Amino acid sequence: MALKSFSIALMALAVLQGPVLAQEDDATRAVRIIEGAPGQAPEAPGSLAAPTPPPPVATLDIRKTAIRAENEAGLELSILPDVELAAGTKVALRVATKKQGYLILVDVDPAGKLTQIYPNRHMLERRDNQDSLNLIKAGQSVTIPNRDNPYAGFEFVASPPAGVAMLVAILSDRPVHLLDLPDVAAPGNGQASFDQISEVARRLRIAREDGSIAPEGPRWSFDAKLYLVK
Repeated sequence: MALKSFSIALMALAVLQGPVLAQEDDATRAVRIIEGAPGQAPEAPGSLAAPTPPPPVATLDIRKTAIRAENEAGLELSILPDVELAAGTKVALRVATKKQGYLILVDVDPAGKLTQIYPNRHMLERRDNQDSLNLIKAGQSVTIPNRDNPYAGFEFVASPPAGVAMLVAILSDRPVHLLDLPDVAAPGNGQASFDQISEVARRLRIAREDGSIAPEGPRWSFDAKLYLVK
């Protein structure tokens, strides 16, 4: 899924008034969001800075390289139909958990550019009650995108640049919809890319309604999978 490595089917996203700051939508990032039916994507917005060229396709064996992660909730992420994807392949993500929490999915393209792909601002715009938007219950398995979900309205399509990328599932025990996470090391480096994400997540704090910051952060669980866009 390098979803620019992934191309997500979805429209321009409004800024979320949420518990954690959101990153700005950026067409140079790993996932492109496309509204509506396949083949009806709007033009991607321009970028002020030239995108960083991705590294060459790595020799890392993604099928034998497991990412080590703190995973108290027993979070499990699967990439369908496979972790090796030809450009243009439609992709689905299956996530299961043994503990209830709030799910966030992050894509990291071959150059280390990071994009939150679920939930996205498009979904948040269409949902009046956002608290349960990304809630996943204990023992539940969800498939994303789900065309039966009226708030989804998007699809994932593997697209260039080619190379090793990474999908990260993040589960919070407190309501969180959007995370402000920096770009990281190229996923072709394996564990180092994920470690940067988990370290930043552990330092995040949730802003209360009165503007104060909660002294303790959420409890996080992670699962991460490498994938290859060819």
